[in-house]
Amino acid sequence: MVNLITYVLVAIFGSSSWLSTNSVWMQLSLMVDTLPEGWSLPSYLSVAVQIACIGPLIYSILHKCTNFDIPKAPVIQALLILCTVFTLLMAFFWDYTQTVFGKERSTALIVIMFVMALVNATSNVLFLPYMATFHPTYLTAYFVGMGLSALIPSLFSLIQGTSNFDCVFNATSGIVEAQFHPARFGVRDFNLIMFVWMGIATASFALLHWGHECWTQPPTPPESVKGTKSEDVERELDELQPLNQSAKYSGNGNQPTQSEDEDPRHSFQRYCILLGCLAFICAQMNGVVPSIQSFSALAYTPLTYHLALALGNLAQALACFLPLWFQPRSVSILVILTGIATTFCGYIVLIASQSPTPWLVHSNWGGILSVTAAVLAAGFHAYLRTVFTSVIREDNPHSESRLFWCGVYMQVGSFIGTTVMFPLVNYAQIFQSAVPCANY
Repeated sequence: MVNLITYVLVAIFGSSSWLSTNSVWMQLSLMVDTLPEGWSLPSYLSVAVQIACIGPLIYSILHKCTNFDIPKAPVIQALLILCTVFTLLMAFFWDYTQTVFGKERSTALIVIMFVMALVNATSNVLFLPYMATFHPTYLTAYFVGMGLSALIPSLFSLIQGTSNFDCVFNATSGIVEAQFHPARFGVRDFNLIMFVWMGIATASFALLHWGHECWTQPPTPPESVKGTKSEDVERELDELQPLNQSAKYSGNGNQPTQSEDEDPRHSFQRYCILLGCLAFICAQMNGVVPSIQSFSALAYTPLTYHLALALGNLAQALACFLPLWFQPRSVSILVILTGIATTFCGYIVLIASQSPTPWLVHSNWGGILSVTAAVLAAGFHAYLRTVFTSVIREDNPHSESRLFWCGVYMQVGSFIGTTVMFPLVNYAQIFQSAVPCANY
């Protein structure tokens, strides 16, 4: 039976997975107007996030290639405390800049973002396997929490608003100038709110792991993850054997039972397709769209960019609940949904490449379509990420390593997407920023 307190604590713990990184993204509509990188700032932050993948890489090497047994819970607790501290530092040092190679750069923001992303990226290969020690029902709670890591910053960002401007004719200079209006509260106050939430999430994990005896029995691993270390290793090695050699025999040694390759859910081809689609979705979600969304939305108005970010994150949070009611398991349906998500992502790339004068730039419909594409793309991406992970787990619930490889492929896809987009944004001159009111 599901324990409500445990379920809530798992959800709050899950909200820490990407909360800090999402919080920075929610402030980009304010930061791009202040920091020297301008509209290219998101691409620099995307690179910082992907370089932070060194964290899960090191963990993966230690986990898979050595006999060193990493204690998950203490490491998770330490990482959460580290991320909480750096969220506080972000509040006070986000606008600190230095000259690097002759150009002014947002060094403090990029370094702090790297450290916070190091924790967030490691969560994909550390937090998920930790959740395998709980009943599978709590995995849904964890993904609900991942949705909250987008929902909470989005809600506070919508309350905050963004800076906007009116194009006003200056009779003295004879030109049209931008007259800016500030947000309700600034970047510092926003990050202080996120610091408080991270503190709550850190305390929730401590209660979840070390204080659970206060309201329930210690979490009992399901039969799928019980066993000795040697049994776990043997199970992982079995998964690497060719499927045509995987027939299992009954006790008399003569009659084979149903082999795994007779069950389509255990097909290695299906497993590869699901992992490939998961990586492709994460490439769009964490690499392509974040790097160019400033160009696809700011060309209309700062409000368009703000709404694209906030409502997109909100859509991600809500989409994580959809698998509770609708979770297709057919590969063909999942591939079709991946194609639909890619279509919305493609529209964002198209109008970003037309910046600073994208389609319908002087019409309200242009901004509406830009926000709509951002929201639908974000929703599909978050939904499919959750579905792919859940389906892969359900296809073979006896394997903790499947969740591990889900996390690895998430990071591989994100890294490829960011690596491709950074030179296109900063060196190929495909995406151009604009001066406010320049088109009036």
